Amino acid sequence: MSATTSITNSAPALEIASLGFRYPSGFELKLPSLTLAAGEEMLLVGHSGCGKSTLLQLIAGLLDPMRGSIRVGGTDIHALRGAARDRFRGQSIGMVFQTFNLLQGFSARENVLIALLMSDLPKSDAAARAESLLRSLGIERLDALAEELSVGQQQRVAIARALACRPTLVLADEPTASLDPENALNAVRVLRDACRDEGAALLIVSHDPALESHFARRERLEPCRETAATRTEGGAR
Repeated sequence: MSATTSITNSAPALEIASLGFRYPSGFELKLPSLTLAAGEEMLLVGHSGCGKSTLLQLIAGLLDPMRGSIRVGGTDIHALRGAARDRFRGQSIGMVFQTFNLLQGFSARENVLIALLMSDLPKSDAAARAESLLRSLGIERLDALAEELSVGQQQRVAIARALACRPTLVLADEPTASLDPENALNAVRVLRDACRDEGAALLIVSHDPALESHFARRERLEPCRETAATRTEGGAR
């Protein structure tokens, strides 16, 4: 079966329906619907404070919605509980954080191997997987500690860690926030290329307007209490 056929027959990487969430402070996030196909990429833009990071936490199952459903690869993540949800998240959702969240005192290789603890790979295969991913992303100093790497190298390790378990969906939260404009665009290119190579869908949230012209599908998350993603170009909600 070709890669194209496989993606065509797969469940959507992400399906959101009638999503509602409210913080005790009164901020409310409402998202009627959002679908991301298997292997698709999308940029979700919006001002700071509009709920972008909250939405990613809901998708990852780190927060529970008041209503609605979120399916990743056809599985309702909020129907899972405890260790089952944690394992599903580790295997099916890769996350690239704004500050990378690499484990200090651990090497580049070890940061990826820790993510692979969620996979079913034998230990010998996990080591080969970590090395292959890191080298494909231009990391040659596999045993360098995270804090010894440059910012750009740290981000590449974070990308390798996110892709380690061959996830259905990769979530990236403001991945260019700590980078200058030139390096920001290069970092996003690396992230997109890596997800395409691995067949993972990619959802990037950002308030950086410089990224918008680089994505065929862009959606906007509107701020304030009643929040909705409205199409700006490409793809249906």
